[in-house]
Formats: sequence, C-alpha cells, structure tokens
Amino acid sequence: MRSFVLGSVGHIVLCLGIVVIPMRFPILILLICMAALIVPLSAHAPLAPGENENLAGATVISDPLKSWVVFGHLHEAGDTAYFRLDMEEKQRLVLALNVNSAGAPVPDLIVMGPGIESLGTAPPSLEIPPGSGVLVIPGTRPTSAEYEAFSPSALYEVAAFTTVIKETGTYYAAVYTPDDELSYSFVAGYKEEFTAAEWLTVPLSVIGIYLWEGQSPWFVAAPYLVVIAAGIGLLYWQQKRTKNPRTIPAWIASIAALLFIGTGASTINQMLWVLSFTGYSPETTITLVFAAIPLALGIGALWVCRKGRIVTIKDRVVLIIIGGLGLVFWAGLIAGPVLLILAALVPEKWGG
Repeated sequence: MRSFVLGSVGHIVLCLGIVVIPMRFPILILLICMAALIVPLSAHAPLAPGENENLAGATVISDPLKSWVVFGHLHEAGDTAYFRLDMEEKQRLVLALNVNSAGAPVPDLIVMGPGIESLGTAPPSLEIPPGSGVLVIPGTRPTSAEYEAFSPSALYEVAAFTTVIKETGTYYAAVYTPDDELSYSFVAGYKEEFTAAEWLTVPLSVIGIYLWEGQSPWFVAAPYLVVIAAGIGLLYWQQKRTKNPRTIPAWIASIAALLFIGTGASTINQMLWVLSFTGYSPETTITLVFAAIPLALGIGALWVCRKGRIVTIKDRVVLIIIGGLGLVFWAGLIAGPVLLILAALVPEKWGG
C-alpha cells in the first residue's frame, strides 16, 4: 500500500476542515489547524516482532529509513531478539532501545554488519553473521522518563545508535537481556511515514502500548466505560423528560459520539498518568490538542442529533464529515467513526 507522509495528511485535513466545516465551529477549525502542524513531530509505525529470538527468524525491517517501533518481551536472562536491516551505502542507520519502567531490567543494544567496527564484549550466546563486525552498546538506566506527547506515554531510553552506512549489505540489531522478564521497545529509522492501514489502526496500537507498559486493562478502558455509561444515562433521562423518543440512527450517532468523547477522556487520563512519572513537560500542549479534537468532534455529533433524530441531509453530511475526521485523528477507536457514518446512512423511518 502506498505510503503517505504525516505532514501531507495534516495539510489535507486542514484544507478539508476549512472548506467543509461550518463557520459556527471556529474552535474545531483552530484545533485542526494546530494538529496539522503538530502531527509531523513524532510518530513510529508499529511492527510485530514475530519469533525473532534467533538470527534466522530476525524481524525484517523492510524499509530501514522509515520510523518503526517494535514492542517485544524476553523471558529469561541471556535471551536475545534479532532485527534485520538491508542498508545501502550513505544511508543513515538510526536505532534506539527503550524499556517500560524505571525499575525494568536494562538490556544491551548490539549492532552487527559488514561496515561495523567491533567494540565491546559480545555475550557468548549471540549469533553473529559471517563477515560482520560487532558493536556492543551497553544499556544505561535512565535517570528520568521522557514525556512522549503522541501516545502519550513515558519513554525510558537505555541505548541509542546512529551512523552513516559505509558499505552496502545486510545489518542486524540485537536486544540482549542479562535479566529475566524484559519488556522492550526497539525503534529503527527516522522518516515518519504511515500507510493508510497503519494510520487507521493507530488507536489499537496505542492501547497495545498502554498494556505493554503494564497498565491494567480496566484502567485503560475506564474513561470509555465511564463516558459511555454516563452519556447513555443522560440521553435516556433527556428522552424521558422530553417524551421524545430517539430514533435508531440518532442512538447510533450518539453512541459513536460518546466513543469520540471517550477518546479525549482517555488521552487526558493517560497524560495525567504519565506526568506523575515525568513531571511537567511543555509537550503536554500537543497532547491537549489531540485530546480536544475528539472531544470537539464528539460534542459536534451530539449537537447534530440533539433533537433525538437526524433531521436533514445537511445533518447527515456533517456526520459523515465528522466520522471521516474521526478516522484521521484516531477518535472513537475506529468503531466510533464507522458507527457515525452508518448512522448517517440509516433511514430515519427506523423509528425510536
């Protein structure tokens, strides 16, 4: 699938917002403009590690210049995870290694390849490809966590490596743990690009990150559950008070809108959780923008169906637009935008 650069998507969405969002939503337009400038700052495409605990099964980094992140786990002391990168002369090799908490085991990053100068003592269990130099970069326990605004999450970087390739060939990176039960994230590349499928599934990948960090599934799900439960209760109370039953399309749109709002609540919840480890960071402004966009989109969708029905063609078009923006800005866990677009297509005659 064809890749597209994050900044380009941001500019497309900016133009779309200016053209199609009614001018009575100036705050939403402002948020989209800000996001269009923020999105290119930091992002990695997720990649599954596979069975990569030997050289033959090394995880293949298909485009080593594109920015990738692999979340993995090693169970026993002496275990090693391998990654393969096919590099050309004069390309830049960029690698980093993170752990998921301040007290986690500290792994080593090992780089092997034809143009690598050997340095350090390789572990006895390390598989070395023929003709390769071996550079061992001992992991260093970080003194503090770095705030990552995109997820948001806390980054504990233990090792990093950057070089310009001098000889075309196949290079390998390895993550070696001297201790049991290591959760690591391996980052390769520097060009922040996504395929359409990678972009759309970012919300699911982010939940995976939270679970990798060791968070309880209930803690991750709590903002969504609270918002949906409270929202449905309020909508049902409104229906009883006005004696005006909501139609099925309006209920579908309302639940989708609550998923959007839940995304904003989840982002704020995660931001506060991470700040308890990292302390204040100016990049919280970026996180707040990404929290405000799904909140604004969700409130906008609720406003469209405030009368308990989707009244006009214009309302349906607005819901489709909000659903599309939800996919672009990862609001509603994919299901929210899909439900919102579905609500715009379901006939109103389906009743209450």
